[in-house]
Amino acid sequence: MGYLLLNSDQEIHSPLHKDRRETVTLLIPEATLQRFGSSKAHSLPKRIPQMLRTYGKYLTATKRLGKKAGTTLYQPSPGEKKMKRINVRLGSGSWTLLGALAQAHGVSRCYLFNYLLWLEESGVGESIFETFNAGVPAFHSNYSYILHLDLPYNRVTRRLNTTPECQFYTLDYRDWFPN
Repeated sequence: MGYLLLNSDQEIHSPLHKDRRETVTLLIPEATLQRFGSSKAHSLPKRIPQMLRTYGKYLTATKRLGKKAGTTLYQPSPGEKKMKRINVRLGSGSWTLLGALAQAHGVSRCYLFNYLLWLEESGVGESIFETFNAGVPAFHSNYSYILHLDLPYNRVTRRLNTTPECQFYTLDYRDWFPN
């Protein structure tokens, strides 16, 4: 009798931040582009790094956008809404973090980008930025996206683990320096 040895510890490694930017393509509904106007429309994807700083922690804590762990939610098909392709040069770190957050939510990057635009238009960023980021870094230290397939129990789970997990310890200097 022989043995079959399988190496399941395969990994892919690459630097998160590179000096050059990648060209990526996003699908944006034409109605969204029209709301922003043609002059601002092409600069929308360049706002991704700032939107991630504003909403990164909010996206880790909010209810997931997708409803099923086994599927990825995409935007409505082009037959229902006209989509416009926009190419943008974006840093690999921003693109990777956008992808990890999208996967954890069970949606595509384009879907999450359009959700971020909706949050911006709704004014949510102004109301939560200070609450989520006052005195602490805008990002968690580590992000780990896990797709867990439990075959014996027929379950699939999407999870985003962050470090620190749920809270940032801050020091309130106002107590040290009275007015």
